[in-house]
Amino acid sequence: MIAAVIFLRDTDDESGGFRVYPGSHKLGRKENSSGLNPSEFLQNYPLEGATPVAANRGDVLFFSYFTLHGSMPNRSDRIRKTVLVQLYSGRDYLLPNKEVNHVDEYLMLRGWNYHMSRERASS
Repeated sequence: MIAAVIFLRDTDDESGGFRVYPGSHKLGRKENSSGLNPSEFLQNYPLEGATPVAANRGDVLFFSYFTLHGSMPNRSDRIRKTVLVQLYSGRDYLLPNKEVNHVDEYLMLRGWNYHMSRERASS
C-alpha cells in the first residue's frame, strides 16, 4: 500500500504534524513472527524519536505503509486539516489486529480484490 497525505493547512511539529522513521519501510511487513503484538514492537520506535515533517498547504506526503509514522498532539491554536488517501493492491491483506477496527478492508475504487474473491469462492 502507498499512502498520500494532502495537507490543507500549513503544519509543523507544534500543530501535530507527521513524524516518520526514515528507512523503516525496509523492515517490511511484520507478520507477528517475532511473537510481539504491534504495541510491543512499536516500543522500540517511540514517536518522540521519529523525524518531524513540516508541510505547507498543498503539499502531499507519499509514503509506504511499511514506514513507521504518526503524529504528536496538536499543541497549537491552529486546526490541523489533511486528507488521507491509501491505495493498495488487491493481493494485499490486513494483519489481524485487535487494536484497530479495519472497516474499509474491502473498499476498492477499481480493480479486483483477490482476497475477497477467495473468501466468496470458499463459502
